[in-house]
Amino acid sequence: MNGAPWLQRLPAWFGAALLAIGSLTIASEADTVGKGYQYRGVQAPQVQPTPLFNSLNQDLLRLQKELKARSVNTTLAAAIEQSLLNNPELAQSYAQIQQGQWTLVAVRRQWIPSIVATAAGPGGGLWGYAGSRATTSVTTLRATAAEQSFDQGVAFVPVLSLGWTFFDPSRGPEINAASEDLRSEELLFNVTARNLVLQTQLSYFGLQEQLQLVKSYEQILAATTDQVKQAEALFNTGNASIADVEQIRTQQFQTLSLLISSYLGVIEAAASLANSMALPPGRLALPADNLDQYGQWDLPLTTTIRQAQALREEIQSSLAKANRAKWQASALFNRYWPRFSLVASGSYLNSNSRNESSAIANPNSVLSASWDGGFGIGFNWSIFDGGIAAAQAEANRALARQYTDQAAVQRLQVSEEVEQSYASYQTSRLALLSSREQADSARKAALAVRERYNVGYADTTSVVQTLNQAINAANAYASSLRVYNSAVARLYRSSAQWPERSLSFRDQRVLELKRR
Repeated sequence: MNGAPWLQRLPAWFGAALLAIGSLTIASEADTVGKGYQYRGVQAPQVQPTPLFNSLNQDLLRLQKELKARSVNTTLAAAIEQSLLNNPELAQSYAQIQQGQWTLVAVRRQWIPSIVATAAGPGGGLWGYAGSRATTSVTTLRATAAEQSFDQGVAFVPVLSLGWTFFDPSRGPEINAASEDLRSEELLFNVTARNLVLQTQLSYFGLQEQLQLVKSYEQILAATTDQVKQAEALFNTGNASIADVEQIRTQQFQTLSLLISSYLGVIEAAASLANSMALPPGRLALPADNLDQYGQWDLPLTTTIRQAQALREEIQSSLAKANRAKWQASALFNRYWPRFSLVASGSYLNSNSRNESSAIANPNSVLSASWDGGFGIGFNWSIFDGGIAAAQAEANRALARQYTDQAAVQRLQVSEEVEQSYASYQTSRLALLSSREQADSARKAALAVRERYNVGYADTTSVVQTLNQAINAANAYASSLRVYNSAVARLYRSSAQWPERSLSFRDQRVLELKRR
């Protein structure tokens, strides 16, 4: 029951007493109290709009302008392209591929003969100098004389050695192990690219959801603010109680709090999308379109699961690692076999020696040059090493079994992912239809109850309830849209399919990384 009509049915002294008591209560509850209407000589209080709401609303508008000023608008396709072409995660993953490529090259080059240049000249160098001095005493019948001699020489002695192990049973398995390791890294690169695409999609859909909630809350807040003004006017004319005013004000601040929280969600989702797109620090990303249904999934569940288990790179990578461990075990066992090599060496000597003596009038100088060489078949056989290589081989076989079992676990996980994503897709498609009708009905109900309240046929509690229903319906509709879109994106990811033009963007990034 609202306002003065019910007071008119009471005795005059009772109504005046109630108004006097109400004025005392309102004076403690209302922020500002002024002169209002009079009822039989009793002054009724008045309420004024709360200035805090306008202040908070202005601060929120400034936050919105700042957000738009440092954000770039993008579509989902453009966001995926930006992520695949610029995100450093792919560069980091491709560097591991290049490491595996050079490791394979290094192992293959073990088949190439090796040439070693050494030196055997004086002093152990390629070119050297050597000299000596001697003094000899000679005694005759007449006198004793001293004879001195000095020998010196210069030599140039290069030595070349060629070695080629043409039979090594461990070398082939080592090459195969390096090849499997490289294949595993290439598969993991695709995993990184697919995860980046999914991360971009989920961030984009989450950002759209938050912006959809901001839009809905702004509409609900505008309607609630109009209702607050209406309740304040009714109270000031004696047709509403202070409980009605404060109840609708509570709803106004509650909606404002939800709007503030939604802006926080917008900033967090925009930062996540900017991270995926590798935007410069301080820049954010905003979607250029509104939240809507994103695609559909036409494959049945069994076909999706079968395709996922056949194509998922995580499973193939684990199997490649298992093969690498098996080949490494074979290489270790093959070290017990003999190895044969071709060995050849050659040297060249160019020397210049000189001898000087005090007993000889003219010194002696000798120039000489010579070369020699040879070749043969080398043999190396590690007959017994205490079983070290055998133990290491068994360790690699155990590692191979571990990776094989890991692939089996991943198959189960992939099936679970597909089941969950497919169920989410089916249920969200139904929930989307229901939540859309729920939001439409809640909007119509809120509008109808507000109008009934304005003409005195509904109370404030009914208005607040319909506004809360409108908020819940807006949350349900935005959430069902995001869940539906995310389910479609997860089905693409779990079944190892590339959405839109993402495969061509990945190939373009690979070409750019190769040229680094």
